[in-house]
Amino acid sequence: MKPKLLVTTSIEESWGLEHDIVFLGEWCKRYSRKHIWQHRSFDVCDYHWRDRAKLQVDHAYLDTLNEELLKIISAFLNKFHGVAKDSEYWRIIIGPWLLTYIPVLWDRWELLSHFKNHPQSLETYSLAFGRNRKVSKDFSEAIRFFDSETWNHQIFLAILHHRNDLNIKIKPLEVEVKEDIYVPIYRLTAFKKLIRFALEIIDHVIEIFSPRKRKFVFYQSYFPRLFLLKLNLSLRLLPRAEAYFEKKINYPNFIKRDHVGTLHHESSSDTKKHDFENFVMENILLDIPVSYLEGYPELLRIQSKFNDAENIFTANAHFGNELFKVWGAEQKYKGSNLIISSHGGALYPLYTVFNHQEKISNFRVIWGLAWLSGQIRMPANKLQDRVLDYNSNGHISIIDYDGQKYSYRCVSIPMGPLSLDSYNLNKDFIQGLPQEIRKEIKIRTFPMGAWERRDRYIDDLGIDIISNNSLLDTISNSRLVICTYPQTTFSEAMCSGVPTMILYNEQFWEVQPIYQELIKHLKESGIMHTNEILAANHVASIASDPMEWWSKPKTILARKMFNEFCLTIESDPLNSWVELFRSISNGEFNNR
Repeated sequence: MKPKLLVTTSIEESWGLEHDIVFLGEWCKRYSRKHIWQHRSFDVCDYHWRDRAKLQVDHAYLDTLNEELLKIISAFLNKFHGVAKDSEYWRIIIGPWLLTYIPVLWDRWELLSHFKNHPQSLETYSLAFGRNRKVSKDFSEAIRFFDSETWNHQIFLAILHHRNDLNIKIKPLEVEVKEDIYVPIYRLTAFKKLIRFALEIIDHVIEIFSPRKRKFVFYQSYFPRLFLLKLNLSLRLLPRAEAYFEKKINYPNFIKRDHVGTLHHESSSDTKKHDFENFVMENILLDIPVSYLEGYPELLRIQSKFNDAENIFTANAHFGNELFKVWGAEQKYKGSNLIISSHGGALYPLYTVFNHQEKISNFRVIWGLAWLSGQIRMPANKLQDRVLDYNSNGHISIIDYDGQKYSYRCVSIPMGPLSLDSYNLNKDFIQGLPQEIRKEIKIRTFPMGAWERRDRYIDDLGIDIISNNSLLDTISNSRLVICTYPQTTFSEAMCSGVPTMILYNEQFWEVQPIYQELIKHLKESGIMHTNEILAANHVASIASDPMEWWSKPKTILARKMFNEFCLTIESDPLNSWVELFRSISNGEFNNR
């Protein structure tokens, strides 16, 4: 009997010609290529984190492993760079990559564990670009690697070469494949280039004449420009663009990683985890971005020319900007306060980034109720303004969600192929509506998704259902907004004043337990739905006049509770932020 062919990615050159296929996951079957795969004989493996009890166990394990490896890598980096920093210094710099990389490897490891003790032997192809994986320059590029077909093809092969408990034979195939790892090119208009250049010059001049140690640095704060201007003036600060953090880094070529060295870890007594941890230790220095090894001295040199700061505030830069992270780590090492703010949210996920923001910051600012001790509740940095002219004849708008092909963290959202479950929920909901209401539905598809949901909607429901409006225009021109995920867009819609619902799969959107009472009231009021049939019935009952339902006492109570739990609505948010920063600057908050 001819062995079946295991296919791990959507690279069709690895599919053979006449084999019976076992697709490792739904990501192998690109929707736009269905004319190819739908004529093949295939099975598809189910996704291991569909089991949410397993997700819970894995999250606890990976959180612990992340802390252990952070200490090991910190010691290695100190030796490699000839410095003596503690692991909290290195957490700021490498933490976002490490807390992503470890779950990525575990996810791919567990996908292949499906075939442990498998009764039937399988074959899989190793394509010509070989086992030597590219090394990313920085965290942002690493994220692109983790969702690329070529990098995943290679990492699956690396796992198969390492493991001896899988009955899978690797067959070399000398076929050249075009790599799908790309760097997006952002082309600025001449006017924007001029503005950026002017800001850089102004920043440079101000930096020369500024005190060596500034009171505050606000970078990627997520505050609207006018609000940020008023905030700086209220604190008697000269507004700055902080454009020097945008400097393009000319990283050196990575050295041959085989000679970098090796790491050692006291592995778990659990056989499977022991084997996995050995695999991580063998590969982590092969995959660690250039910015943390070969490129770190250059980042250190560049940031040394920047002024110091007593207090640093950001909502975004602590993940993706390597220059900011090195400067921030150096500043915090000197005693500066690092203030990390949320840049979005509604119902905060149960599992997300191993509390990374809380661990690196002196002060962690959030928008709603605290779920961890030490968090500071403040008004949202940025939310859409209330819609003043409600369009009672507008569309019924669905704001869709999509995700990446492959999981990239151990988080409580529908990662990877679980995105298709949410698609099917939305499709069944729409198909359950009366025909006259279906004609009024418009879907704003997610702009960065990988599951080609726009094409799926067009094929299943017709092209007329697609909206090309921006998020702001979608909400403003709707008589009813239906969100499909309990994150920032849900807050945007709820704050707009436009009647809003949410329909989502709560099995894959686990949230912090502090929201239990809120969820109860949202469901009772008809704002929150997790069943497509009940949601369709509700929309059918309110479609002619959603504002009547939105204005009922029970709905108003649930809306107020949402603000109390998830947002901080104040008449003078600027004053609240000014008072917070003044109290931090005056030492009235104790550093954590």
